[in-house]
Amino acid sequence: MKTKLLLLIITSLLISCDILVVEPVYDSRDRVIGSYRVEEYSQTHNDYVRYNVYIRKNFGYRTEVIIENFYNADVDVIAEIVGDKIFISRQVAHGYEIEGVGTLYYDEIRFTYRVRDNYYNKPTDFCEATAWLH
Repeated sequence: MKTKLLLLIITSLLISCDILVVEPVYDSRDRVIGSYRVEEYSQTHNDYVRYNVYIRKNFGYRTEVIIENFYNADVDVIAEIVGDKIFISRQVAHGYEIEGVGTLYYDEIRFTYRVRDNYYNKPTDFCEATAWLH
């Protein structure tokens, strides 16, 4: 009888214990936030350009970032992080129509995109760029 009572007490204690599991909050944007140096190649103009961009979170949107100084034109574009991809949906910013995609590789991002200057009606510029984290 004492053994059954002891087992009942131990079982009651174990059942009454709360186990709290804390899962870390992971923001997929954290791996791309920062300052990057960019080397861009224009297929349209057969020319290389080097410049810096800064990527920051677009607060209020769980998967979006803002890329500052995109295309070295002081243009901020909104992009969405999905896995190892950065999607730049078609958007118009400061007279430039921009869309493209980037792929994350450790501390670098490889972009492929197109830019059309709506103000001066220049030919669409098709570009490839690699951005390295500073």
